[in-house]
Amino acid sequence: MAEQRVVLRPIAEADLSDYVHWLDDPEVTEFMEVESGGHTLESARAWLGQFSDPDSASRVWAIEANGRHIGNCSLTAREAGHSAYFGIVIGDKTAWGKGYGTAATRQALHIGFTEMGLHRIFLHTDARNRRAVRCYEKCGFRHEGVLRKARLKRGTWADTVLMAILREEWREDQSQ
Repeated sequence: MAEQRVVLRPIAEADLSDYVHWLDDPEVTEFMEVESGGHTLESARAWLGQFSDPDSASRVWAIEANGRHIGNCSLTAREAGHSAYFGIVIGDKTAWGKGYGTAATRQALHIGFTEMGLHRIFLHTDARNRRAVRCYEKCGFRHEGVLRKARLKRGTWADTVLMAILREEWREDQSQ
């Protein structure tokens, strides 16, 4: 089971080269807000630096599966720390379709609701990213709406799906 093989851990400097490599792959960035290409270790350090402040209520993790760095995920605090935006990328394409994203998402929700004391965790994703939408649904996220043709990606307008999960919904899912 993927849940037992996935660990969320702090991102290390050594992980940043993986991240830059993934961001330079058009297939990996297909549904991300960023475009592929032009990413550097310096830009990855700057991205990580936004989470490095010890007073930050946000968290970012490396996703490790079977001892290998396969992706990153984060909870970016909003509204005085009561809610957070969830983001995830499984950048190692050999790890796609194996349940690692679902396992990492479940672990991030657990941390967000139990350790960070969040009330609400939300996200938005490209509506064409059916694999991600199914993952989020399995983890208990509920659809809140669709922003029609809200983003231009590689010359095509795409809908954005808005999803969220509340602490009480997560608790209810845990008790089943």
